[in-house]
Amino acid sequence: MAFGIKIFEKDEYLFTLLRQRLGFFFPEAYIMRFSEPDSQDAARVEAERFCEFEKTLFDQRQFIAEETGDPEAIELFDDNGVIDCQRLSRAIGPGIRITPVNLTGTGNGTLTVLLSFVYKEEWEAYIRRLRTPYEYDIPLRLDFTGGYGFQDHESENMNELLRKSKSHKFKPEDILAYVRRDDLGFMTPGGSADPDICHEIGVTGIIRILRAARNLASVDTLSVSALAVLDSFSSRDMIEISKAADRVIVLTHDLTSGMSDFVSRLKRALPPNTKAEVECTQEKVTEYGKNAV
Repeated sequence: MAFGIKIFEKDEYLFTLLRQRLGFFFPEAYIMRFSEPDSQDAARVEAERFCEFEKTLFDQRQFIAEETGDPEAIELFDDNGVIDCQRLSRAIGPGIRITPVNLTGTGNGTLTVLLSFVYKEEWEAYIRRLRTPYEYDIPLRLDFTGGYGFQDHESENMNELLRKSKSHKFKPEDILAYVRRDDLGFMTPGGSADPDICHEIGVTGIIRILRAARNLASVDTLSVSALAVLDSFSSRDMIEISKAADRVIVLTHDLTSGMSDFVSRLKRALPPNTKAEVECTQEKVTEYGKNAV
């Protein structure tokens, strides 16, 4: 289970910058913002889903230490009025580790590929029902769609990760430099600010990233789950990428003859131990007013 970092800060923009920077030092941390002293109780249940223990930071210009409820709360600003994230990372604690949830002493990794033939709202609703973020130390989410990002905003992080993956020096642990925890608990770089770049790196490039994501488990004794979301790829490319997965989920509105043929070809191409599932969602149909013509 991860640890939490509570930040008492009223400025949302400053909090966002802090979360991104501290997320680089502590990619496994669940970072929470508190804008009012009495907001702790409302968020406690949310934090307990992720956090084994917590560290507290506070803006001493806005709060006093007693308001945080933590006698060891750390001031954000130093004596010179500067926020030094290196100092904060040392104060939070160097070398903080999280205990593998499987308690085997060795890491394990699993890769799920979600092939979407539905609208974004529908695949997001399906992902919200998954329990993946709560069962793994590092629950990664990688969207090769160009349409997903933090708070529905696109990000440069995915673009940078895709560029980094082209280097022969690219290592599994490099992925953690580009991810932040989202509101579902996933560690993700967000969606690409340039959808075309996901296609430019090609099938080989995507598979390289997905295998690196799963291999994070071999870097340390951590359990790692990687969820890859794909849409707008050719059926041939989707099938090829799916061969690298442990589990494949196909989201579709209905099993037309064309979709049934795709699923059949997918299942024939997958390795024997790879599970393929089909989930049908109800397509949203626009409701016209009574006077529509």
